[in-house]
Amino acid sequence: MRILGIDYGTKRIGFAVGDTDQKIAFPRDVMEGRARALDYVDRMIDQEGIQKVIIGIPMRHSGEEGELAGEIRIFAKEITEKLGVEVVFQNEILSTKAIQQGTVSKDKIDAASAALILQSYLDRIMNPESRAH
Repeated sequence: MRILGIDYGTKRIGFAVGDTDQKIAFPRDVMEGRARALDYVDRMIDQEGIQKVIIGIPMRHSGEEGELAGEIRIFAKEITEKLGVEVVFQNEILSTKAIQQGTVSKDKIDAASAALILQSYLDRIMNPESRAH
């Protein structure tokens, strides 16, 4: 199954693609603005055969959702209602910070973060006993 990973930010939205056969996520693109991002998701469904979308959702160490979670849930609902694709949330705790500590160029950070979020999801579904959320 082809899966699209999303790192949703207030300025930029990063995208990654992966699938359940290869079990690996690849950074793709970065879009600015929610409308452009929604159009991008629509294109990816058509061109790449995306069947599921994984969106990172910020979770605090306490287990509560972070401040951007409400906006992310609205975006996820738009994807489901307008494009008819299942959306799953994946804890994105520290994903961008982890990427920033690496060697990724600044303009690719959001796509790399999306790949990390998607890879975390793929790892979790392939190893359900680990239950690492």
